[in-house]
Amino acid sequence: MAPPGCPAADAFAVPPSHLVVADRRLEDGRHFVFADDRAWHRLWLRTDRPGVPLANLILRDSLVGLRHEAAVRFDRWLGDGPGPPPAGFLPTAYQARRLGMMLAILDLLQEPGGAGVTSHDVARLIIYPRLSVGRGAEWKSSSERRRTQRLIEEARGLMQGGYRALLAGPAGRQKLP
Repeated sequence: MAPPGCPAADAFAVPPSHLVVADRRLEDGRHFVFADDRAWHRLWLRTDRPGVPLANLILRDSLVGLRHEAAVRFDRWLGDGPGPPPAGFLPTAYQARRLGMMLAILDLLQEPGGAGVTSHDVARLIIYPRLSVGRGAEWKSSSERRRTQRLIEEARGLMQGGYRALLAGPAGRQKLP
């Protein structure tokens, strides 16, 4: 909803139903998730009453540039189809594989009964599934153990709010402290 006094804008037209993944009316407005073969778009309309002018609200913070590019791309997607993603918007193939691995680690650690999962289990099941990971002194002194522990800690850091760094673009995708 645009602030009072804004000129009337084009009406929002919901994209075709095959692109609507979710459409929910809640007390704070209407929430959509749209998707095509390239991206997912989340939209929150504070009101969807006809004739109410709409406006994009972009927070002015360290991500303002990325938020602006995403809003422009979404507007283009609504009108002319998708444009290229903003620079730094999508992870590289390596980053996507690494993030997928960290999600798998978290899934293993969070599943019911996962309290007894050891770093050796994580290494054997997720990180080094084709490698014979030793036990005892061999495991404790291995570089595989140290890498596994770093990945577990990084995955936990992402879960505890570090995922927001991904939105910061390339600089935010560096290894978490």
